[in-house]
Amino acid sequence: MVELGQIALILSFMIAGYSSVVGFAGGMLNGRDLAASARWGFYSICPLLLLATASLIYAFVTNDFSVKYVAENSNLAMPKAYAWVAFYSGNAGSLLYISVAFSIMAAIAIRIVNSKLPYTSPYALGVMSMVLLFFLAVILFLANPLERHQIPLEDGQGMNPLLIHFGMFIHPPFQMLGLISVALPFSIAIGALLAGRGGRDEWVDQGRLWGMLSWLLLTTGLLLGAWWAYTILGWGGYWAWDPVENSALMPWLGMTAFVHSIMVQKRRGMFRMWNMVLIIVSFAMAQMGMFINRGGPVPSVHSFAESTMGWIFLAVMAATLFISLSIFIFRYDTLKSRSGLDSMISRESAFLAQNVLFLLIAFVTLWGTIFPIFSEAVDDTTMTIGQPFFNKVNGPLMVLLVLLMGIGPVLPWRKAGWSSINKMLRAPFVVASVVLVSSLIIGINQYWVLISFVVCSVPVTTVLQELVRGTKSRHSRGENWGFAFLSLLSANRPRYGGYIVHLSIVMLAIGITASSFYDVQKDVVMKPGDSEILGKYTFTYLEVSEKSYPDRLEETAKFEVWSGDKYIGYMYPYRAVYPEFQIAATRGAIHSTVLEDFYLVPSEFMEDGEAVFRVLINPLVLWMWASGPVLVLGTLVSLSPNSRKHRKRVRLPSMGMDQNPLGMAK
Repeated sequence: MVELGQIALILSFMIAGYSSVVGFAGGMLNGRDLAASARWGFYSICPLLLLATASLIYAFVTNDFSVKYVAENSNLAMPKAYAWVAFYSGNAGSLLYISVAFSIMAAIAIRIVNSKLPYTSPYALGVMSMVLLFFLAVILFLANPLERHQIPLEDGQGMNPLLIHFGMFIHPPFQMLGLISVALPFSIAIGALLAGRGGRDEWVDQGRLWGMLSWLLLTTGLLLGAWWAYTILGWGGYWAWDPVENSALMPWLGMTAFVHSIMVQKRRGMFRMWNMVLIIVSFAMAQMGMFINRGGPVPSVHSFAESTMGWIFLAVMAATLFISLSIFIFRYDTLKSRSGLDSMISRESAFLAQNVLFLLIAFVTLWGTIFPIFSEAVDDTTMTIGQPFFNKVNGPLMVLLVLLMGIGPVLPWRKAGWSSINKMLRAPFVVASVVLVSSLIIGINQYWVLISFVVCSVPVTTVLQELVRGTKSRHSRGENWGFAFLSLLSANRPRYGGYIVHLSIVMLAIGITASSFYDVQKDVVMKPGDSEILGKYTFTYLEVSEKSYPDRLEETAKFEVWSGDKYIGYMYPYRAVYPEFQIAATRGAIHSTVLEDFYLVPSEFMEDGEAVFRVLINPLVLWMWASGPVLVLGTLVSLSPNSRKHRKRVRLPSMGMDQNPLGMAK
């Protein structure tokens, strides 16, 4: 089975190389047969990589420790269900996972793009094939997960214990999918440039579709990662501005700017050059994320696998950036916008300002992440930048983003008159004033909390205002209120789906603000029978139970918890010690409500019966997790076909031999 997987990998590498060369040749020579051959070649890679994946998973399930990767990431004590997790827990397996997942997504994208963009498709196929070729080359020559030991082992060393949890089934796959999926809109954009059609807006719909998909995957990965750190790893927090966290945030910022900006290109034919730069930069940042995740030089608490191949990703990122910008410069004259910016007070200007803020936050995050590299190069001292820097610099920028998120969508296109501004923004600023006064009355007096809550009220009010106004208009034409509301959403799904996404972002912002400024933390040393008080909570340490396993010692504390006079029940914080790995894994016990989380996590159990616990009260954290489903719903609504009658599109002629090389118009 392993040998079949090896053959499949070799064939996949060869076919990816073929599709790269033939795909570009099909575009340059306008050869329909060449393009079709490259396309079908790429389709054949998917089953081959699925076979290689099945071979590796089979090796895990059967405990085939003759395979080096299996021996390094599994042992006899590991539950069989975690064979899927072990598959991508190390660098070699994660590269295979990225390759097979990308091959499937890219095959779907190629099929759709070929029918919509016949001139762009061969070039986009060539770019996607080259991306896949790179990963397969790394797998075959540097990190082959199917390589065998010369002498089979009786048992493996096992997977990192921190990864043995159901959270590993969801967070890492989404995060890796998000990073590699940026290659899809990137390939389409570069394909349009190479075909000499980047200045035509025909590629925008496909760019937006795959850009939104990539954005959704990145967002889901980030939220799941925060949830995993908070609820599973027992860290008591959800975001620490760690290099690996930052490496996932930066492409998300770039893609968020892209999916907003490309709507302006679709509507007004503007920002053509800007959007090309955005998608190039976003793909470069996604590669940077893979570099840091593959054993980059920046220390991270999220680094569960060590490798030196990160520098290869950095080199390829530099090469990709250079080639992409060269293509951009070469095709610069084809990217002139249909119209210019008519006024600084318009929806287009608001989108542009948002984009600048997104990139500024990304730059600050990048600098804070890579600063230790420069500090070490200068004086051999590794200096890291902690949370205070990121919070102090990025916090105000994010508040400005939320404000623009509320104002921008209600501004008119081209130019906003003062009468229209007053009409659209009167209610939001009245509500903002009410929120400010109410917050002061209830005792909220921290400067940034007040600003954050006031700013968050603006997009909520503008969204509700738009929904009420639209529903009322339809109701006046004879529709009942319920049908009027649903038909309003259906009539312009991209717009109202975006509004739902904005509401989820506000929920997230409120949760972050409250939990960051009003969290309470206390470290206590307790013996069985001791009671402590934190806020309104009284918690009593009853006992600790121990269970011994071949690979670990589990210690579970039992607490009785009261919230004032209300009995909450028992809570069971958990700690497991893995002697072979010399690490301890903790999982907090959480009592969660709409208003706050009561969080118990063990730090140490001592031989005399005493134990050290960290106790936290985190306000409104549940709002953050609830924002996830709302965000997914909004994105799906936005991506669903619009019920409005589509404008008649100009049918593109089929590819012929009379076109110039690179698709340049005569």
